[in-house]
Amino acid sequence: MPRPPRIDFPDALYHVISRGNGRADIFWTDDDRLRFLRQLADGLQTAGVRLYAYVLMDNHFHLLVRTPRANLSRFMQRLGTSYALYCRYKHRKPGHQLEGRFKAKLVEDEAYLLALTRYIHLNPIKTAACRRLDKAERVRRLDAWPWSSYPGYVCAKRAAAFVCYDLLKDYGRCRAVARRNYRAYTNACIMEDDRQLHDVLRASRYAIGGPEFIDQTERRLQGRRSGRIQDADLALPRRTVSIERIDKLVAAEFGIEPTHLKAHGNRTGEAKRIALELACRLTGWTQRAIGAYYGGISSGAVCMVRRKIREHAGAPAKTVERLQKKLTQDREQQQ
Repeated sequence: MPRPPRIDFPDALYHVISRGNGRADIFWTDDDRLRFLRQLADGLQTAGVRLYAYVLMDNHFHLLVRTPRANLSRFMQRLGTSYALYCRYKHRKPGHQLEGRFKAKLVEDEAYLLALTRYIHLNPIKTAACRRLDKAERVRRLDAWPWSSYPGYVCAKRAAAFVCYDLLKDYGRCRAVARRNYRAYTNACIMEDDRQLHDVLRASRYAIGGPEFIDQTERRLQGRRSGRIQDADLALPRRTVSIERIDKLVAAEFGIEPTHLKAHGNRTGEAKRIALELACRLTGWTQRAIGAYYGGISSGAVCMVRRKIREHAGAPAKTVERLQKKLTQDREQQQ
């Protein structure tokens, strides 16, 4: 099978999965897991990579990371090599421990971060061995699993220094409330899977996001799947549209002043929602920064606005597509 290429650009988000050769175990003892986590922490610091969530299973691991320096492959190569050397020395297991190339799907900004974090944290109780357990037992097992970032999300004393817990800001005004709310959010899928997220995960081997984001990613990678060495990862410059340009165009569309979009509250209604969506798609800003710009809206509220636009293919969605096309055409003409 051709090696899957990747899209690389500064501040990109990825869901990374890496398995043992032939799906064999890669962690045999707690010492192995502790060693891997120390190597992970060192690699994150060296590469400047931000880790939002992780879980270690017996034969694979998940990471949810952001790469400000566009260096995912170098970061993962160092992590895999250092752990392979440890296994060679500790367990007399020479050669590669991980199965081929790690899998990494590009994530559409922060729209899917919360659901992906929950998905990763629930791995320990989504195994075949847990299928017959009742909810109380599954909750107990999840709380008892020490090899993930979940303990730090729900208990301040168990937080790890190398994990970024910024997402908790979307669950409450203070960390104590946020941790309780995140536990409730995770427990809501203890027995049932997040069907919407699972559909998105199955939609593409390269991207996690809405249909347009997946289609855009697939088009960028088209013709780069032969497996030849020259088919390197696709490094994209960050081509963005200024948020002021978005404000000006949206304001003209709705006959209002651009400054009205930044006012606190929902006085501009649909105009602000469309500006939020366009800003998330085109500026390169985080959802938290965009929400703050448009009147102090939380990242979670921005997610809700975007979800409604995606799920209801009515006039707002058509307006977004039309204005996005105009903004990107203007950008290309200026380059």
